[in-house]
Amino acid sequence: MTTKRTILMSALLCLLTLTTKAQYAEYEIKAAYIFNFAKFIEWPETETTPSDSIYLCIYQKDPFGVILEKTMVGRTANGKSWSIKRINSLKEVTKCHILVIPDISQHNVTKLLKEIGNKPILTIGDEIPNFCNLGGIVNFTPQMSKCQFEMNNDVACGNRIRINPKLLQLAKIISNKEDEF
Repeated sequence: MTTKRTILMSALLCLLTLTTKAQYAEYEIKAAYIFNFAKFIEWPETETTPSDSIYLCIYQKDPFGVILEKTMVGRTANGKSWSIKRINSLKEVTKCHILVIPDISQHNVTKLLKEIGNKPILTIGDEIPNFCNLGGIVNFTPQMSKCQFEMNNDVACGNRIRINPKLLQLAKIISNKEDEF
């Protein structure tokens, strides 16, 4: 009986290790995307967000752990250093250039995007259904999708954020103006 138990425990431990490594690799890739997004984004100069750094905020639940620090700290994007913050309240979002929104409810997404309004904050959803249709700018798609992310350039323009066309070519485009065709 103990041999079967030992084999079962070993199998579970291996499965847990493989799952953790796969998830870790997923968020390493997403961190690299975020780093590179910043190279293709232009924000307006504002009084509330100093221009010497890019303020990257993670809203509530943080699936990245230390991966963002390992990817960003000590490096620059467009000559700007990175400042990474974990935030929990709606009041803190206005101090961000990039706001990563992990797994939150549809109601809370709507509430958060309403709070942001047309402030120049690049919102990035982490596989949130209809995120770009609700007013988000970038949304990571599931791993096996044809495109790794989708973008709503209409919202970005409304928030005075300019996305380089080279980056837009890589994304699935979500438009609020699709009914105008």
